Amino acid sequence: MKHVAVDIGANGGTVFAGSIETGRLDVAEIYRFDNRPTETDGRYVWELSRLLDDIETGLSLAAEELDGVDTVGIDTWGLDFGLLRDGEPMGDPYSYRDPAVIETRDAIIDAVGKRSIFDATGLNHWNTPNTLWQYHALAENEPDRLADADRLLMMPQLLTYLLGGDPVTEVTVASTTQMLDPERRAWNTDLLDDLSLPTEPLPPLREPGSTAGTVSAEYLPSEPELVLPASHDTAAAVAGMPLSDGTAFLSTGSWFILGLVTSQPNRSAAAYEAGLSNELGFDHTVRLLKNVNGFFLLEECRWAWEERGESASYEELIAAARDVPARKTLVDPDAETFSIDGEMPERIADYCRETEQPIPETKGETVRCLLDSLAVKTAVALDEIASVTGRDPSTLHVGGGGVRNELFCRTLADATGRVVRAGPTEATATGNLLTQAVAAGSLPDLETGRELVEATTNIRTYEPTGGGWDDAKTTMRELASR
Repeated sequence: MKHVAVDIGANGGTVFAGSIETGRLDVAEIYRFDNRPTETDGRYVWELSRLLDDIETGLSLAAEELDGVDTVGIDTWGLDFGLLRDGEPMGDPYSYRDPAVIETRDAIIDAVGKRSIFDATGLNHWNTPNTLWQYHALAENEPDRLADADRLLMMPQLLTYLLGGDPVTEVTVASTTQMLDPERRAWNTDLLDDLSLPTEPLPPLREPGSTAGTVSAEYLPSEPELVLPASHDTAAAVAGMPLSDGTAFLSTGSWFILGLVTSQPNRSAAAYEAGLSNELGFDHTVRLLKNVNGFFLLEECRWAWEERGESASYEELIAAARDVPARKTLVDPDAETFSIDGEMPERIADYCRETEQPIPETKGETVRCLLDSLAVKTAVALDEIASVTGRDPSTLHVGGGGVRNELFCRTLADATGRVVRAGPTEATATGNLLTQAVAAGSLPDLETGRELVEATTNIRTYEPTGGGWDDAKTTMRELASR
């Protein structure tokens, strides 16, 4: 069977074609496009029409490449959603990077308390503007708009619906909302009632691997089946990694998602204090994890440099960073100053000035600062996960864009003191395709798919080579405490 994965992140999207035959998984990139929040009327939004145009182009090219398509599945980032009225979108969805979506965060916490929210949802996301915050801000600031809505759809299912699918939401992306009970895998309506938030617009929930209708002939004349893969990009990435016992995962993109796969949610006091969260995975698994603001900072620097007309290719930036000594300057990637507003290189310089550290003066110094900081923040978070669970992973498996960055992977191995396995690069698309294949019967189960990934993917191994990172972790903890 021929499967197509539409993988959309907060910085870009890609359409992949995949097929499984004679014991081999073949994945091919078909079409790549840019994606970034657009400022419209003072708000940052996602342009649905542009996303749909790019998806349509990718599907058409995939159909030509494969000589037909059997299934299509869409994954995206979490948190964001769109509203429908009478079956039509009520404008472009707000981006979680929009400052206005956190305007009522303190009111939520005052009303029910952080610990109560964690107990209810298993999520500890205070540095990620999740759906609950956005939904509450909408109810407070735009009550008439919310009152007119008859359906809320998370981003991957909103796009699936606009292609011709059912108006439902899949549980792995729903688990990012801070509105779901992770044990019942159902909406936590009691929490929403406590916050006087309407529950009527919430859609039915389905497990990954469910079908959701067919692609409209408007987009693809053959009308292939729409499958709900693990539609949160991190859930898909974890599904696409050949994990084993004793292995932690790190999905690298705009956000870094670090964690362990477990069978049950962990809502202990220790997990709460460590800032850990429980999100759902394929085949009724749970991902105990911690979020770190990831390559968003680097992408914002690249965008700022290119806006000035300066060269900012990855190859050039990484080459320049290699010549800079490690651990010269560190920033806390999760500091609130690193938002979407303003130019990122200047904000990094201001942060270093405020924390009395050497200020990066070149692109190479800025990039080295960011790579070191991301590696150290990941190492600190991994130590916390190990302490809470009593499981000290010997290996960290990396998927996503960080796989291509050898300097980052080597730095990560040194900072964590653990073996780093890197691959596949397109872990999210691979997991999307594998979960489609299991749903369609191309694979008997996910583990068989992971064995194919291990056998057919170039996975690189990085051993830790040196010390000196304990002081850096101490510095990071001090920066985070600010």
